[in-house]
Amino acid sequence: MDNEQIILEVDRVWKKYCRNLRRAMWYGVLDIASQLRSSRPSVPPKDMLRPGEFFAVKDATFSMVPGECIGLIGPNGAGKSSLLKMITGLIRPDAGQIRISGRVGALIELGTGFNLQLSGRENIFINGTVLGLKKPEIARAFDGIVEFAELGAVIDDPIKTYSSGMRMRLGFSVAAHLRPQLLILDEVLAVGDVRFRMKCFQHFNNLIQQGTSIVLVTHAVGMLPRVATRTIVCEAGRIVYDGEVQKGLTIYEQGLVEQANRGGATADQHWTNARILSAVTVDEAGYEKVEFESGDDIRLRIELECETEVREARLIAAVSSPGAETIGSMATPFQEFYFDLQPGRLVLELTLKKIPLLLGAYYFDVSLYGASLTDFCHRRTGIGGFRIVAPAIDINGNGISGLIRFEHSWRTVSP
Repeated sequence: MDNEQIILEVDRVWKKYCRNLRRAMWYGVLDIASQLRSSRPSVPPKDMLRPGEFFAVKDATFSMVPGECIGLIGPNGAGKSSLLKMITGLIRPDAGQIRISGRVGALIELGTGFNLQLSGRENIFINGTVLGLKKPEIARAFDGIVEFAELGAVIDDPIKTYSSGMRMRLGFSVAAHLRPQLLILDEVLAVGDVRFRMKCFQHFNNLIQQGTSIVLVTHAVGMLPRVATRTIVCEAGRIVYDGEVQKGLTIYEQGLVEQANRGGATADQHWTNARILSAVTVDEAGYEKVEFESGDDIRLRIELECETEVREARLIAAVSSPGAETIGSMATPFQEFYFDLQPGRLVLELTLKKIPLLLGAYYFDVSLYGASLTDFCHRRTGIGGFRIVAPAIDINGNGISGLIRFEHSWRTVSP
């Protein structure tokens, strides 16, 4: 990559915090003294954690060129906010360097800088100044800001009379009309109604086409394919993926699946005389496989173990996702599939023909019963995780998206 084209470079950046306030203040004094003695970046603190400290960001490295929109995603506590604050200069990294070429605009929180007693007009100038514009620039952009926010009728009213949605629209409109070389946005994809969000997407795309680089942090990951050209996935302070948008989303969702599964592990230990040992998705030859395309057959291989005989056992398997929870479930009696469990182990296989699921991460919840409704044996949640990796949706929303792939056709009907 040509260094002259790099707008943002994050180079081996580390950031640590201390959970104890008093100790953190003392460490802060020591760190300031150390910085005064030397202007050089500190040594990478891999082995420098003091008592009570933890890493919020660990060895983060990535760069951006003009016209890129990065979706920075990850679960809570992944290090996204700390990384944004270092990029915007609000906090310093403990090690590594961040280099930025050009003017930076940041919207870490919608409505930052608003004074409730002042009018929308006055707040545009105040907020624009906070976000990096000079007064003549704000004046030139004023009409566009007001029109985009759809607040022309109330722009001279005090902000305190605005609804929360009106304030959010105004805050986003100011940031969206900054036209910096690098725009940092945190959780702004939930602004307004669907019509206004579509207008925001179009404005994002216009900025990208004009060469603005955007770093976008959001938990509304389903909207990212509309604007992002790339995703960076963070987990526990580290960047675990940097690349194509749709694959990044499935990796993010897979992390949520694994996190949920770890959280429910203790509940899985309770069983009576029979239990579910494992469940994995496999290919036609029986080898484990986790990536599929919409329309593929998916085979779930379930291994059971029994201590005493269970007559007319039943299995219920439900397909779930982190966002939609249960999508659909299947029970063995529905297809008149009956089996008995004898002491030892038994392997069953469930085949889902031409899976209609679309891009994302999914998993199974499996329950084992005896013949009676009250004969509960065992339940495992969040097992047999798999990913659907194709087909993708393009940046304009063309193609197919959502959870389910519907067989469909289009035709013109004469009036």
